[in-house]
Parts: sequence; C-alpha cells; structure tokens
Amino acid sequence: MICINFIVCLYFDFDFLPKSRFIETEDFKTIKLLNILFSIASFLMDIVFITQKDALINGLITDKKEKDSTIKDLVKTNAELMKHQMLINHLSEENILEILNLAENNSPMFFEKFQVFFPHFIPDILKINPNLIHSELYFCALMKLDFDTKKIAQCTNNSIRAVESKKYRIRKKLNISSEINVNSFLIKI
Repeated sequence: MICINFIVCLYFDFDFLPKSRFIETEDFKTIKLLNILFSIASFLMDIVFITQKDALINGLITDKKEKDSTIKDLVKTNAELMKHQMLINHLSEENILEILNLAENNSPMFFEKFQVFFPHFIPDILKINPNLIHSELYFCALMKLDFDTKKIAQCTNNSIRAVESKKYRIRKKLNISSEINVNSFLIKI
C-alpha cells in the first residue's frame, strides 16, 4: 500500500504523463498531500503491528524457556523421587546401580533381579490386567525404572517406533488415560 501511494504521488509529479480531465490542477496538490499522509499513517501502523508481533514473539520465547526449565526441574525431581522410592523399598545405592546396569546391558538377569527388588510390582500389574505378556511386563519394569522411550529402545535393541507401539499397547491394556504419563503411573505402583 505504501509503495502504491508513493508511485501515485510520483505520477502527479510527471508532467509528460496524461492527467485526468476531471481533476483540476489545484486538486493535484491536495491529492498528493493526502497520499503522502496516508502513506505515512500506513507506515506508522505497520511499525505498531510489527512491534506488537515482536513483543508477542519475545513473550512466547520467554514462556518456552520457563516451561523448558520447569520440565527439567520436574524430570530431576522425578528421578530423585524414583531413587527415594527405591530406597524406601529397602534398596541400597548398590542395588539400584546393579539393577540399572543390568537393564542398560539388556541382561537376562534383569527381570529376575527386578522381581526380587520389587516383589509386589508384577502381581499388582497383573491385577490390573492379567493378560499382559512377558515382553510387556519387561517393558513395564523398564518404565518403572523411569527409562524413556529412547533408552528403552537402546536397552532392548528395538526401534523407537517399536517401543512407542509397545508403550501404546501397554497403556491401552492398563486403561491409562492419554493425559497421564505411563512411566509416572507405573512408578507409583
């Protein structure tokens, strides 16, 4: 709009271009002045809109940074709560490290040790749904240790997509709503 107005203003300055017969010579100066004022007003309105958008973008960036820091704090708190819960279950730091090490190395001893350290977990899961198969119980054990999808994929030599599918099936079998984090649900059991 601003460019069009400036071009129109320039048009009235060129004497060799034909001018409208219906506009008198005195009115050309008024039209030119109105076009310039309209151009300036449009330019100022654009500046106001740009500054508002800039303020909105800066606000969104600030909100994202705050949410990211909150998420990091929650993840840290969740990890601390998981360790605290394991200690409540009479697990020493050595036992915790041992079971985490077995899980990370995909050791066949992991599931047996897990059942020793968490004797009530598997029966409680089976009370919710007795149709869970061994591999789903294994995934539940890894999620109880608060392993994320990527870490579970590394530990079980599966793709991330396969782990996501397995977690989705477990969520459905245990009737966990989509608003609840599966790991948080299983940690509480």
